[in-house]
Amino acid sequence: MAEQRLMLIMAHPDDAEFSAGGLMTLWHQAGYAIKILCLTNGNAGHHELDRAALAARRYEEAGQAAALVDAEIEIWPQDDGRLVPSVELREQLIAAIRAYAPSVIVTHRTADYHPDHRATAQLVKDSAYLLQVPAIAPEQQPLRSMPSILLTFDRFDEPRPFRLDWVIDTEAVQPLIIDLLACHASQVFEWLPALVTETDDDRPFDRAWLTHFYQRKPAAVAKKARALNSAHSELRFAEAFEVSDYGGPFDSTHFDFLPSR
Repeated sequence: MAEQRLMLIMAHPDDAEFSAGGLMTLWHQAGYAIKILCLTNGNAGHHELDRAALAARRYEEAGQAAALVDAEIEIWPQDDGRLVPSVELREQLIAAIRAYAPSVIVTHRTADYHPDHRATAQLVKDSAYLLQVPAIAPEQQPLRSMPSILLTFDRFDEPRPFRLDWVIDTEAVQPLIIDLLACHASQVFEWLPALVTETDDDRPFDRAWLTHFYQRKPAAVAKKARALNSAHSELRFAEAFEVSDYGGPFDSTHFDFLPSR
């Protein structure tokens, strides 16, 4: 099988880990290449640190997480909370995708809750066709074949609910996903606790709390998958992806190194 190259194009440092930490871990275990591209530097996600200090800290945290899965990491200097799908950023993104030449792109859906997530999703959609147009971003050669584009799970129904096109069993790698997330200490041990208004008990905001907080999502994905397909009856923790029509064809059998369902 030809080398599989995974490119996660996300809005913020830690979005890849929260949305596709299992996919990245399993991909890395199979020995294939990963790149994480963050379109903002995450410099607004804190209740105490100023933008400059937070950007520097999140850069270090993202590097630590990426190292755990041997991923290449690139973070653009765009302000968190201020991302817009401009023509300039579109052409910059086209060049970045061409330079890496991924077989699969993972990104947000345009239905996502965060404006930066929606802008990132729009930039990927707007870039897709143009990846093969030579006159656009001519500093990089156009792609000969289109990468598949997968969208990460969200709970929103507008304009339509998320489709569980590809479901991956992530139970075996849950501790490794927590390792990835724990690298983002400014977020998971400081910023998230500052946002949490309801807690089950007086537990400290530590790794055990993070595990409890994070696993609600893969458990919910597994529950949805079980309700849709009896083949998922034993599924406890999962990640799900929707296949975007804007990308190239996607065939899950090409990824038999992953415990997909």
